[in-house]
Amino acid sequence: MIETTAEDIRKLAEKYSKNKTKWHFHILTPGCQLNTGNDYVLILENGTDNKIFICHSNTPYMNTGKELVQFLHGKDVMKNENEKKTTRPSAQVEKLLKRAKELSNQGMFWHHHMLFPYCKFNKNKGKWTIIFEDKEKNEIIESITDTEPKTDLQYIEALFYSQKK
Repeated sequence: MIETTAEDIRKLAEKYSKNKTKWHFHILTPGCQLNTGNDYVLILENGTDNKIFICHSNTPYMNTGKELVQFLHGKDVMKNENEKKTTRPSAQVEKLLKRAKELSNQGMFWHHHMLFPYCKFNKNKGKWTIIFEDKEKNEIIESITDTEPKTDLQYIEALFYSQKK
């Protein structure tokens, strides 16, 4: 892993997006099943060159993440929850969204992971995996698909980045 800054990761993501490089990112929270430390971690995985860039902070990378998610999935991924959508999320993601909204309404920060088929964290290699960690209920909600879950992401990402923390 290559230690760097959030700004350098943002620049790499923008470059990779323009160059059609295979990449994705993660925001790990303290206590997250993928995080071995007590800080927030921003990770960019370059799936083309198999390089991993990482930086740490005592606050979540919400602003950087909001930019990166749009580089990665397009600006449509951040449609406001109230904007008219032509499709519904999958059943598993409906369950995830319901719980995420409950936590948001209680002022509790929640997180999820979008694991790409080649992601180092993905136990379902070759599949797209969304993981929602509910620390309050000690429960994991997963959605595993063969194709990129673009509709599900439109619901999840807008809700995630609307959190106030």
